[in-house]
Amino acid sequence: MAAFEGTIYADSLGMMTSLTVTLPTGKAGGPEGEMPVVYLLHGLSDNHSAWLRRSRVDFYAEQAGFAVVMPEVQRGFYCDMAYGVKYYTYITEELPALCRQMFRLSARREDNFIAGLSMGGYGALKAAFRRPESYAGAASFSGAVDVRSRLETGGIDPDEVYAISGGTLAEEDDLFPLAARAAQRGDCPPLYVTCGKSDFMYEDHQRFRRHLEALGIAHTYEEWPGGHDWDFWDESLRRAFAFFTVRRAASAAGPAR
Repeated sequence: MAAFEGTIYADSLGMMTSLTVTLPTGKAGGPEGEMPVVYLLHGLSDNHSAWLRRSRVDFYAEQAGFAVVMPEVQRGFYCDMAYGVKYYTYITEELPALCRQMFRLSARREDNFIAGLSMGGYGALKAAFRRPESYAGAASFSGAVDVRSRLETGGIDPDEVYAISGGTLAEEDDLFPLAARAAQRGDCPPLYVTCGKSDFMYEDHQRFRRHLEALGIAHTYEEWPGGHDWDFWDESLRRAFAFFTVRRAASAAGPAR
């Protein structure tokens, strides 16, 4: 495994931003050696380095033969902010293009996945719902799956909410209507969702799971004893790589099921 940490300039952000990338060694992904990739998103209080510092992402990725791109969005909730920068555009459009220029990453849908924890789980699911053509699968660990509920209960700082959304949660940033649109289109990539039984967002996940089931969106939901912590997220990541490996093979063989 090779690891790179540095800064890049992003036009969509209008500034330099940090990035961590790990690459598998000795495992070519495609016919020209392009590697499959997971875009792995951090949580609210973390940054681009958190996954490499606090989980075994390098080991899991090396074993599965995936590159991993870990970007930085500060506390921007993977949104094109009302009063700030365009993190959603950066994550879903500019970042993949930049990384494909710098590294031998595959552009094929069947080789591209997105995942994250907490705020990053929300970002991963939003990207999957809004840009299904870009990903063969997505995973959320303890994700902020019901942002509207978090807003109504004061779970997110009002000043931050105003900066991110202008004070109103748009449907394009709400996972519940986004899931409904994806179900109507019938193009949502398979989802892997986890939540610890002691997580403070456990009930949010029960509502979200019922919503996905009612819509008929293909997903795997798993829960086990654990909280909103790195022990739970590390195990979730290990399982997600297994999920992505299976989905990659299925996507390569035909349309995602």
